[in-house]
Amino acid sequence: MKICIISDTHGLHKRMRYPLPKADILIHAGDCTNIGRENEISEFVYWFQNLKGFGTKIFVAGNHDWGFEWKNPWLYQYINDENLSQSDCYYLEDSEMIITDPEFSKPIKIYGSPWQPEFMNWAFNVPRNQLYKYWEKIPLDTQILITHSPAYGMCDKVENRPPSLGCESLIKYIDKIKPKIHITGHIHSGRGIIEKDGTIFINASICTERYEPINKPIVIDFDFQTDKWNLIDM
Repeated sequence: MKICIISDTHGLHKRMRYPLPKADILIHAGDCTNIGRENEISEFVYWFQNLKGFGTKIFVAGNHDWGFEWKNPWLYQYINDENLSQSDCYYLEDSEMIITDPEFSKPIKIYGSPWQPEFMNWAFNVPRNQLYKYWEKIPLDTQILITHSPAYGMCDKVENRPPSLGCESLIKYIDKIKPKIHITGHIHSGRGIIEKDGTIFINASICTERYEPINKPIVIDFDFQTDKWNLIDM
């Protein structure tokens, strides 16, 4: 399965330096807007829906995507299942979706969540000692986990600042459920890939710390029969 992964486009999706290569799945791990106004969300959703060359397209929200947390009345028209499913799109917020295909011996379960450790009172912020309540909702048989927040120690460091900024309770839960792939963003300079204990951790931030959309999408080919994978591009 070829997976194209992006995150943290911050409303600059049309200005990305590199095009999105075709893949079986396209995943966006949050911060699709700058501050989550209706016009930003509608523009992103329209763009995402109309992308061609992907069998399935999935996105979650992030700390900049206020409109998703506020649940304003206008939000539903953009993210309701009837609207998104017409273009093979899925919005995940503490929810799952399952991909079935004759190519795979069993269904692939994907779970997405927008929460992250509180920082300057942004959207979907939760005190670190309470985040476990959200991670406990993740099904134990999740194979692809998408969270806006990185797990602690996994692609979660800001340039020239040594402390890890990821979530401690999330890495503990990942150690328990052992998803095949954990996809994140949030920490722009944490962009990269780490493989540990059977899980591939991917931070696919498109924007730099200066909010320049110049990073490449990360593309991998993952075989769910053998758990072998190859990095195609990053």
